[in-house]
Amino acid sequence: MLAMTRKKVIRGVAVVVALGVVGNLIAFVVRQRPRPVPSEPAAVRTAALAILDAKCAACHDSRKSLPFYVKLPGPGSLIRRDVKDGLRHWDLYDVGHLGADATEAEKAAEEVPLGRLIKLRRNVADGTMPPIQYWAIHWGTTLTASERQILNAWVGQVWGAWLASWGIENGADADVHPIPQTIPFDAAKAAMGERLYFDTRFSKDNTVSCASCHAFEKGGTDNLQFSVGVGGLKGNVNAPTVFNAVFNMRQFWDGRARHLAEQAAGPPLNPVEMACENWDEIIAKLEQDAALKKAFTALYPEGFSEATLCGAIAEFERRLITPGSRFDRYLAGEKNALSEKEVKGYTAFQTHRCTTCHAGPAMGGLSFEYADLKADYFAGREVTDGDQGLAAFSKNPKDAKRFKVPILRNIALTAPYLHDGSQPDLKETVRSMMKYQVGAVASEEELDALTAFLGTLTGNLFGKPLAP
Repeated sequence: MLAMTRKKVIRGVAVVVALGVVGNLIAFVVRQRPRPVPSEPAAVRTAALAILDAKCAACHDSRKSLPFYVKLPGPGSLIRRDVKDGLRHWDLYDVGHLGADATEAEKAAEEVPLGRLIKLRRNVADGTMPPIQYWAIHWGTTLTASERQILNAWVGQVWGAWLASWGIENGADADVHPIPQTIPFDAAKAAMGERLYFDTRFSKDNTVSCASCHAFEKGGTDNLQFSVGVGGLKGNVNAPTVFNAVFNMRQFWDGRARHLAEQAAGPPLNPVEMACENWDEIIAKLEQDAALKKAFTALYPEGFSEATLCGAIAEFERRLITPGSRFDRYLAGEKNALSEKEVKGYTAFQTHRCTTCHAGPAMGGLSFEYADLKADYFAGREVTDGDQGLAAFSKNPKDAKRFKVPILRNIALTAPYLHDGSQPDLKETVRSMMKYQVGAVASEEELDALTAFLGTLTGNLFGKPLAP
Protein backbone atom coordinates (compact mmCIF):
# COMPACT_ATOMS: atom_id res chain seq x y z
CA MET A 1 0.00 0.00 0.00
CA LEU A 2 2.80 2.42 0.93
CA ALA A 3 4.69 1.65 -2.28
CA MET A 4 1.53 2.24 -4.31
CA THR A 5 0.94 5.57 -2.59
CA ARG A 6 4.54 6.58 -3.26
CA LYS A 7 4.12 5.72 -6.94
CA LYS A 8 0.96 7.82 -7.13
CA VAL A 9 2.79 10.77 -5.60
CA ILE A 10 5.69 10.41 -8.00
CA ARG A 11 3.29 10.14 -10.94
CA GLY A 12 1.42 13.19 -9.68
CA VAL A 13 4.62 15.22 -9.37
CA ALA A 14 5.69 14.04 -12.82
CA VAL A 15 2.38 15.14 -14.27
CA VAL A 16 2.68 18.57 -12.64
CA VAL A 17 6.24 18.97 -13.92
CA ALA A 18 5.22 17.80 -17.38
CA LEU A 19 2.29 20.21 -17.44
CA GLY A 20 4.61 23.00 -16.31
CA VAL A 21 7.09 22.22 -19.06
CA VAL A 22 4.33 22.02 -21.67
CA GLY A 23 2.81 25.24 -20.37
CA ASN A 24 6.16 27.01 -20.53
CA LEU A 25 6.76 25.72 -24.03
CA ILE A 26 3.39 27.02 -25.16
CA ALA A 27 4.03 30.33 -23.40
CA PHE A 28 7.47 30.54 -24.99
CA VAL A 29 6.05 30.08 -28.48
CA VAL A 30 3.27 32.61 -27.86
CA ARG A 31 5.45 35.21 -26.13
CA GLN A 32 8.34 35.04 -28.54
CA ARG A 33 6.37 35.45 -31.73
CA PRO A 34 7.62 38.46 -33.72
CA ARG A 35 5.40 41.50 -33.29
CA PRO A 36 4.56 43.84 -36.14
CA VAL A 37 6.42 47.13 -35.71
CA PRO A 38 3.98 50.01 -36.21
CA SER A 39 4.94 53.42 -37.52
CA GLU A 40 2.10 55.63 -36.29
CA PRO A 41 2.89 57.24 -32.88
CA ALA A 42 -0.37 56.14 -31.26
CA ALA A 43 0.13 52.57 -32.45
CA VAL A 44 3.74 52.57 -31.21
CA ARG A 45 2.59 53.64 -27.76
CA THR A 46 -0.16 51.01 -27.67
CA ALA A 47 2.26 48.28 -28.73
CA ALA A 48 4.88 49.40 -26.19
CA LEU A 49 2.42 49.38 -23.30
CA ALA A 50 1.24 45.92 -24.36
CA ILE A 51 4.84 44.68 -24.20
CA LEU A 52 5.36 46.19 -20.76
CA ASP A 53 2.16 44.53 -19.56
CA ALA A 54 3.12 41.15 -21.00
CA LYS A 55 6.77 41.02 -19.98
CA CYS A 56 7.43 43.56 -17.23
CA ALA A 57 4.26 44.01 -15.19
CA ALA A 58 4.71 40.90 -13.04
CA CYS A 59 7.47 42.67 -11.10
CA HIS A 60 6.87 46.31 -12.04
CA ASP A 61 3.16 47.01 -11.57
CA SER A 62 1.88 47.61 -8.03
CA ARG A 63 -1.67 46.90 -9.19
CA LYS A 64 -0.83 43.27 -9.94
CA SER A 65 -1.46 40.62 -7.29
CA LEU A 66 1.36 38.21 -6.55
CA PRO A 67 1.10 34.67 -7.97
CA PHE A 68 -0.07 31.84 -5.73
CA TYR A 69 3.37 30.25 -5.54
CA VAL A 70 4.81 33.14 -3.51
CA LYS A 71 3.44 31.21 -0.53
CA LEU A 72 5.89 28.37 -1.16
CA PRO A 73 8.82 28.27 1.27
CA GLY A 74 12.16 29.23 -0.25
CA PRO A 75 11.22 30.39 -3.77
CA GLY A 76 8.33 32.44 -2.41
CA SER A 77 10.59 34.71 -0.37
CA LEU A 78 12.87 35.24 -3.37
CA ILE A 79 9.91 36.19 -5.54
CA ARG A 80 8.61 38.67 -2.98
CA ARG A 81 12.06 40.24 -2.73
CA ASP A 82 12.41 40.50 -6.51
CA VAL A 83 8.98 42.11 -6.86
CA LYS A 84 9.74 44.58 -4.07
CA ASP A 85 13.04 45.52 -5.74
CA GLY A 86 11.33 45.74 -9.12
CA LEU A 87 8.72 48.16 -7.85
CA ARG A 88 11.35 50.31 -6.16
CA HIS A 89 13.26 50.62 -9.42
CA TRP A 90 10.16 51.28 -11.51
CA ASP A 91 6.46 50.93 -10.78
CA LEU A 92 4.65 51.05 -14.11
CA TYR A 93 1.68 52.52 -12.27
CA ASP A 94 3.83 55.32 -10.91
CA VAL A 95 1.44 58.23 -10.47
CA GLY A 96 2.27 59.08 -6.87
CA HIS A 97 4.01 62.28 -7.92
CA LEU A 98 0.69 63.59 -9.21
CA GLY A 99 -0.93 63.46 -5.78
CA ALA A 100 -4.09 61.89 -4.50
CA ASP A 101 -6.29 64.52 -6.13
CA ALA A 102 -4.95 64.06 -9.67
CA THR A 103 -7.55 63.59 -12.38
CA GLU A 104 -7.48 60.64 -14.72
CA ALA A 105 -6.47 63.00 -17.52
CA GLU A 106 -3.48 64.22 -15.51
CA LYS A 107 -2.46 60.66 -14.73
CA ALA A 108 -2.66 59.75 -18.39
CA ALA A 109 -0.63 62.81 -19.40
CA GLU A 110 2.17 61.89 -16.98
CA GLU A 111 1.77 58.16 -17.36
CA VAL A 112 5.48 57.41 -17.49
CA PRO A 113 8.03 59.87 -16.03
CA LEU A 114 10.66 60.83 -18.58
CA GLY A 115 13.48 59.59 -16.39
CA ARG A 116 11.93 56.12 -16.33
CA LEU A 117 11.99 55.99 -20.12
CA ILE A 118 15.75 56.51 -20.12
CA LYS A 119 16.12 53.64 -17.66
CA LEU A 120 13.90 51.46 -19.85
CA ARG A 121 15.99 52.20 -22.93
CA ARG A 122 19.19 51.28 -21.08
CA ASN A 123 17.67 48.00 -19.91
CA VAL A 124 16.56 47.22 -23.46
CA ALA A 125 20.08 47.92 -24.73
CA ASP A 126 22.01 45.84 -22.21
CA GLY A 127 19.48 43.05 -21.72
CA THR A 128 19.55 43.22 -17.92
CA MET A 129 15.79 42.73 -17.66
CA PRO A 130 14.26 40.37 -16.88
CA PRO A 131 16.89 38.89 -14.52
CA ILE A 132 17.99 35.32 -15.09
CA GLN A 133 16.12 33.96 -12.07
CA TYR A 134 12.89 35.18 -13.62
CA TRP A 135 13.20 34.15 -17.25
CA ALA A 136 14.70 30.78 -16.32
CA ILE A 137 11.33 29.91 -14.79
CA HIS A 138 9.05 32.04 -16.97
CA TRP A 139 10.10 31.04 -20.47
CA GLY A 140 9.64 33.53 -23.24
CA THR A 141 9.81 36.65 -21.07
CA THR A 142 12.99 37.98 -22.66
CA LEU A 143 12.47 40.70 -25.23
CA THR A 144 12.43 39.78 -28.90
CA ALA A 145 14.14 41.88 -31.54
CA SER A 146 10.82 43.37 -32.66
CA GLU A 147 9.85 44.19 -29.06
CA ARG A 148 13.15 45.95 -28.47
CA GLN A 149 12.56 47.91 -31.66
CA ILE A 150 9.07 48.94 -30.53
CA LEU A 151 10.18 49.99 -27.03
CA ASN A 152 13.10 51.99 -28.40
CA ALA A 153 10.77 53.68 -30.87
CA TRP A 154 8.37 54.61 -28.08
CA VAL A 155 11.12 56.00 -25.85
CA GLY A 156 12.54 57.96 -28.76
CA GLN A 157 9.09 59.25 -29.64
CA VAL A 158 8.29 60.59 -26.15
CA TRP A 159 11.82 61.67 -25.28
CA GLY A 160 12.36 63.33 -28.63
CA ALA A 161 9.11 65.29 -28.39
CA TRP A 162 10.01 66.56 -24.91
CA LEU A 163 13.48 67.60 -26.03
CA ALA A 164 12.05 69.33 -29.10
CA SER A 165 9.81 71.39 -26.81
CA TRP A 166 13.05 72.95 -25.51
CA GLY A 167 14.49 73.47 -28.96
CA ILE A 168 16.70 70.36 -28.81
CA GLU A 169 16.19 68.69 -32.15
CA ASN A 170 17.34 65.21 -33.18
CA GLY A 171 18.36 64.37 -29.61
CA ALA A 172 16.19 61.35 -28.93
CA ASP A 173 19.06 58.87 -29.13
CA ALA A 174 21.11 60.53 -26.37
CA ASP A 175 20.50 60.61 -22.62
CA VAL A 176 22.17 63.95 -21.86
CA HIS A 177 22.27 67.14 -23.92
CA PRO A 178 23.78 70.61 -23.89
CA ILE A 179 21.62 73.23 -22.25
CA PRO A 180 19.99 75.37 -24.97
CA GLN A 181 21.52 78.81 -25.36
CA THR A 182 18.08 80.31 -24.80
CA ILE A 183 14.49 79.27 -24.28
CA PRO A 184 11.37 81.36 -24.98
CA PHE A 185 10.32 83.89 -22.33
CA ASP A 186 8.45 87.16 -22.11
CA ALA A 187 11.19 89.76 -21.63
CA ALA A 188 9.01 92.43 -20.01
CA LYS A 189 7.39 90.02 -17.56
CA ALA A 190 10.76 88.44 -16.79
CA ALA A 191 12.18 91.89 -15.96
CA MET A 192 9.29 92.44 -13.59
CA GLY A 193 9.85 88.99 -12.11
CA GLU A 194 13.48 89.88 -11.48
CA ARG A 195 12.41 92.87 -9.39
CA LEU A 196 10.10 90.66 -7.36
CA TYR A 197 12.72 87.92 -6.99
CA PHE A 198 14.85 90.29 -4.92
CA ASP A 199 11.92 91.91 -3.08
CA THR A 200 11.90 91.19 0.65
CA ARG A 201 8.30 92.37 1.04
CA PHE A 202 7.19 88.83 0.27
CA SER A 203 8.27 87.94 3.82
CA LYS A 204 6.45 88.83 7.01
CA ASP A 205 9.20 91.04 8.45
CA ASN A 206 10.63 92.26 5.13
CA THR A 207 13.93 90.41 5.56
CA VAL A 208 13.75 87.42 3.20
CA SER A 209 13.45 87.31 -0.58
CA CYS A 210 13.66 84.52 -3.14
CA ALA A 211 17.32 85.44 -3.60
CA SER A 212 18.01 84.88 0.09
CA CYS A 213 17.89 81.11 -0.38
CA HIS A 214 18.70 81.02 -4.11
CA ALA A 215 21.63 83.38 -4.55
CA PHE A 216 23.23 83.69 -7.97
CA GLU A 217 26.76 83.83 -6.54
CA LYS A 218 26.14 80.51 -4.74
CA GLY A 219 25.02 78.42 -7.67
CA GLY A 220 21.34 79.29 -7.19
CA THR A 221 21.39 78.02 -3.57
CA ASP A 222 22.47 79.44 -0.20
CA ASN A 223 25.28 76.94 0.55
CA LEU A 224 23.61 76.12 3.88
CA GLN A 225 22.45 72.72 5.09
CA PHE A 226 19.01 74.22 5.79
CA SER A 227 17.87 77.68 4.76
CA VAL A 228 17.21 80.33 7.39
CA GLY A 229 13.83 82.03 7.26
CA VAL A 230 12.01 84.73 9.18
CA GLY A 231 12.99 84.80 12.85
CA GLY A 232 15.96 82.51 12.28
CA LEU A 233 13.77 79.45 11.76
CA LYS A 234 15.20 76.65 9.62
CA GLY A 235 13.62 74.19 7.22
CA ASN A 236 14.27 70.44 7.14
CA VAL A 237 15.53 69.91 3.57
CA ASN A 238 18.39 71.46 1.63
CA ALA A 239 17.43 74.28 -0.75
CA PRO A 240 17.74 72.99 -4.35
CA THR A 241 19.24 75.22 -7.01
CA VAL A 242 16.97 77.55 -8.93
CA PHE A 243 19.30 77.37 -11.93
CA ASN A 244 17.84 75.19 -14.71
CA ALA A 245 14.85 74.36 -12.49
CA VAL A 246 12.63 75.08 -15.49
CA PHE A 247 13.63 71.63 -16.82
CA ASN A 248 12.32 69.80 -13.72
CA MET A 249 9.34 67.52 -14.22
CA ARG A 250 7.99 68.97 -10.96
CA GLN A 251 9.37 71.29 -8.28
CA PHE A 252 10.60 70.73 -4.69
CA TRP A 253 12.22 67.54 -3.42
CA ASP A 254 8.77 66.03 -2.91
CA GLY A 255 7.36 67.26 -6.23
CA ARG A 256 4.42 69.08 -4.67
CA ALA A 257 4.56 71.92 -7.22
CA ARG A 258 3.75 71.28 -10.87
CA HIS A 259 5.76 74.18 -12.27
CA LEU A 260 7.81 77.25 -11.38
CA ALA A 261 4.83 79.51 -10.68
CA GLU A 262 3.36 76.98 -8.27
CA GLN A 263 6.74 76.63 -6.61
CA ALA A 264 7.06 80.40 -6.19
CA ALA A 265 3.77 80.40 -4.31
CA GLY A 266 5.10 78.10 -1.59
CA PRO A 267 7.79 79.96 0.40
CA PRO A 268 5.86 83.21 1.07
CA LEU A 269 3.26 81.36 3.17
CA ASN A 270 5.62 78.77 4.63
CA PRO A 271 5.89 79.49 8.39
CA VAL A 272 9.61 78.66 8.52
CA GLU A 273 10.52 80.54 5.35
CA MET A 274 8.79 83.87 4.63
CA ALA A 275 6.01 83.30 7.17
CA CYS A 276 3.24 85.50 5.71
CA GLU A 277 -0.31 84.68 6.78
CA ASN A 278 -1.82 85.00 3.30
CA TRP A 279 -1.37 86.72 -0.04
CA ASP A 280 -3.53 89.67 1.01
CA GLU A 281 -0.80 90.57 3.50
CA ILE A 282 1.82 90.66 0.76
CA ILE A 283 -0.37 92.48 -1.76
CA ALA A 284 -1.23 95.18 0.79
CA LYS A 285 2.46 96.07 1.06
CA LEU A 286 3.01 96.08 -2.69
CA GLU A 287 -0.07 98.26 -3.25
CA GLN A 288 1.67 101.05 -1.36
CA ASP A 289 4.45 101.15 -3.96
CA ALA A 290 2.94 103.40 -6.65
CA ALA A 291 5.80 102.98 -9.12
CA LEU A 292 5.77 99.19 -8.86
CA LYS A 293 1.99 99.08 -9.13
CA LYS A 294 2.01 101.20 -12.29
CA ALA A 295 4.67 99.08 -13.96
CA PHE A 296 3.03 95.85 -12.87
CA THR A 297 -0.48 96.70 -14.06
CA ALA A 298 0.94 97.69 -17.45
CA LEU A 299 1.91 94.03 -17.80
CA TYR A 300 -0.90 92.48 -15.77
CA PRO A 301 -4.03 94.66 -16.03
CA GLU A 302 -5.75 92.50 -13.41
CA GLY A 303 -3.23 93.77 -10.86
CA PHE A 304 -1.49 92.05 -7.97
CA SER A 305 -2.58 88.54 -7.11
CA GLU A 306 -0.95 85.26 -6.19
CA ALA A 307 -1.24 84.10 -9.80
CA THR A 308 0.19 87.24 -11.41
CA LEU A 309 2.99 87.74 -8.90
CA CYS A 310 4.11 84.12 -9.04
CA GLY A 311 3.70 84.12 -12.81
CA ALA A 312 6.11 87.04 -13.13
CA ILE A 313 8.68 85.39 -10.84
CA ALA A 314 8.38 82.16 -12.81
CA GLU A 315 8.92 84.05 -16.08
CA PHE A 316 12.18 85.41 -14.68
CA GLU A 317 13.24 81.98 -13.42
CA ARG A 318 12.81 80.62 -16.93
CA ARG A 319 15.80 82.80 -17.80
CA LEU A 320 17.99 81.14 -15.18
CA ILE A 321 19.49 78.53 -17.45
CA THR A 322 23.24 78.02 -17.52
CA PRO A 323 24.50 76.96 -20.97
CA GLY A 324 28.07 77.03 -22.19
CA SER A 325 29.77 74.69 -19.72
CA ARG A 326 32.89 72.86 -20.81
CA PHE A 327 30.81 69.67 -20.85
CA ASP A 328 28.30 71.31 -23.18
CA ARG A 329 31.12 72.23 -25.51
CA TYR A 330 32.38 68.64 -25.35
CA LEU A 331 28.93 67.31 -26.25
CA ALA A 332 28.80 69.77 -29.13
CA GLY A 333 31.96 68.24 -30.58
CA GLU A 334 34.79 70.22 -28.95
CA LYS A 335 36.62 67.14 -27.67
CA ASN A 336 39.53 69.09 -26.17
CA ALA A 337 37.12 70.93 -23.86
CA LEU A 338 37.66 68.18 -21.27
CA SER A 339 40.90 66.80 -19.92
CA GLU A 340 41.79 63.12 -20.13
CA LYS A 341 40.84 62.70 -16.48
CA GLU A 342 37.49 64.41 -16.98
CA VAL A 343 36.72 62.22 -20.00
CA LYS A 344 37.47 59.16 -17.87
CA GLY A 345 35.04 60.52 -15.31
CA TYR A 346 32.34 60.92 -17.94
CA THR A 347 33.01 57.38 -19.15
CA ALA A 348 32.61 56.10 -15.58
CA PHE A 349 29.45 58.18 -15.25
CA GLN A 350 28.01 56.33 -18.23
CA THR A 351 29.36 52.92 -17.25
CA HIS A 352 27.70 53.12 -13.85
CA ARG A 353 24.45 54.14 -15.57
CA CYS A 354 24.28 57.50 -13.80
CA THR A 355 22.55 58.93 -16.87
CA THR A 356 19.50 56.76 -16.24
CA CYS A 357 18.58 59.23 -13.49
CA HIS A 358 20.68 62.27 -14.35
CA ALA A 359 19.42 62.73 -17.91
CA GLY A 360 18.32 65.61 -20.11
CA PRO A 361 19.78 69.11 -20.39
CA ALA A 362 19.71 69.70 -16.61
CA MET A 363 21.02 66.17 -15.89
CA GLY A 364 18.32 65.46 -13.32
CA GLY A 365 14.87 66.47 -12.20
CA LEU A 366 12.97 63.96 -14.35
CA SER A 367 12.09 61.18 -11.90
CA PHE A 368 11.77 60.29 -8.24
CA GLU A 369 14.16 57.75 -6.72
CA TYR A 370 14.63 56.11 -3.34
CA ALA A 371 17.57 57.45 -1.34
CA ASP A 372 18.13 53.94 0.02
CA LEU A 373 17.84 52.03 -3.25
CA LYS A 374 20.90 49.80 -2.80
CA ALA A 375 21.77 50.28 0.88
CA ASP A 376 20.23 51.81 3.99
CA TYR A 377 21.02 55.50 3.67
CA PHE A 378 19.17 56.25 6.91
CA ALA A 379 20.90 53.69 9.13
CA GLY A 380 22.25 55.08 12.38
CA ARG A 381 20.20 58.26 12.47
CA GLU A 382 16.69 59.37 13.26
CA VAL A 383 14.36 59.67 10.28
CA THR A 384 12.92 63.21 10.15
CA ASP A 385 9.92 64.81 8.46
CA GLY A 386 12.32 66.01 5.77
CA ASP A 387 13.14 62.38 4.95
CA GLN A 388 9.56 61.62 3.93
CA GLY A 389 10.18 62.86 0.41
CA LEU A 390 7.45 62.14 -2.12
CA ALA A 391 5.24 60.55 0.56
CA ALA A 392 4.75 63.98 2.17
CA PHE A 393 2.91 65.00 -0.98
CA SER A 394 1.45 61.78 -2.37
CA LYS A 395 0.36 60.48 1.07
CA ASN A 396 1.40 57.05 -0.14
CA PRO A 397 3.58 55.33 2.51
CA LYS A 398 5.43 53.48 -0.25
CA ASP A 399 6.81 56.83 -1.44
CA ALA A 400 8.65 57.51 1.82
CA LYS A 401 12.37 58.26 1.44
CA ARG A 402 11.89 58.90 -2.27
CA PHE A 403 13.00 62.21 -3.78
CA LYS A 404 13.12 64.08 -7.04
CA VAL A 405 16.51 63.47 -8.62
CA PRO A 406 18.61 66.62 -8.11
CA ILE A 407 20.05 68.61 -10.99
CA LEU A 408 23.79 68.10 -11.48
CA ARG A 409 24.45 71.29 -13.43
CA ASN A 410 26.79 73.65 -11.52
CA ILE A 411 27.05 71.08 -8.74
CA ALA A 412 30.58 72.15 -7.86
CA LEU A 413 29.05 75.42 -6.61
CA THR A 414 26.05 74.11 -4.65
CA ALA A 415 27.43 72.35 -1.55
CA PRO A 416 26.24 70.98 0.81
CA TYR A 417 24.62 68.09 -1.01
CA LEU A 418 21.72 65.62 -0.87
CA HIS A 419 18.17 66.27 0.33
CA ASP A 420 19.34 66.58 3.93
CA GLY A 421 22.37 68.74 3.17
CA SER A 422 24.47 66.26 5.12
CA GLN A 423 27.45 66.07 2.79
CA PRO A 424 29.69 69.13 2.33
CA ASP A 425 32.24 67.47 0.05
CA LEU A 426 31.54 66.61 -3.61
CA LYS A 427 33.87 63.61 -3.81
CA GLU A 428 32.35 62.11 -0.67
CA THR A 429 28.91 62.70 -2.14
CA VAL A 430 29.93 60.73 -5.21
CA ARG A 431 31.19 57.95 -2.95
CA SER A 432 27.86 57.99 -1.12
CA MET A 433 25.85 57.78 -4.33
CA MET A 434 27.99 54.89 -5.55
CA LYS A 435 27.01 53.02 -2.40
CA TYR A 436 23.35 53.92 -2.08
CA GLN A 437 22.29 54.30 -5.72
CA VAL A 438 24.69 52.23 -7.78
CA GLY A 439 25.55 49.53 -5.26
CA ALA A 440 29.26 49.54 -6.09
CA VAL A 441 32.56 50.49 -4.54
CA ALA A 442 34.67 52.79 -6.72
CA SER A 443 38.41 53.18 -6.51
CA GLU A 444 39.88 56.48 -5.35
CA GLU A 445 41.11 57.07 -8.89
CA GLU A 446 37.61 56.58 -10.30
CA LEU A 447 36.07 58.81 -7.63
CA ASP A 448 38.57 61.53 -8.46
CA ALA A 449 37.74 61.22 -12.15
CA LEU A 450 33.99 61.35 -11.52
CA THR A 451 34.42 64.41 -9.29
CA ALA A 452 36.57 66.10 -11.90
CA PHE A 453 33.92 65.42 -14.54
CA LEU A 454 31.20 66.98 -12.37
CA GLY A 455 33.33 70.10 -12.18
CA THR A 456 32.92 70.54 -15.95
CA LEU A 457 29.16 71.07 -15.57
CA THR A 458 29.51 74.68 -14.38
CA GLY A 459 28.06 76.98 -17.03
CA ASN A 460 27.28 80.62 -17.72
CA LEU A 461 24.46 82.79 -16.42
CA PHE A 462 23.34 85.66 -18.64
CA GLY A 463 26.43 85.04 -20.77
CA LYS A 464 28.93 85.29 -17.90
CA PRO A 465 30.80 82.39 -16.27
CA LEU A 466 29.42 81.32 -12.90
CA ALA A 467 32.94 80.53 -11.71
CA PRO A 468 36.47 81.52 -12.77
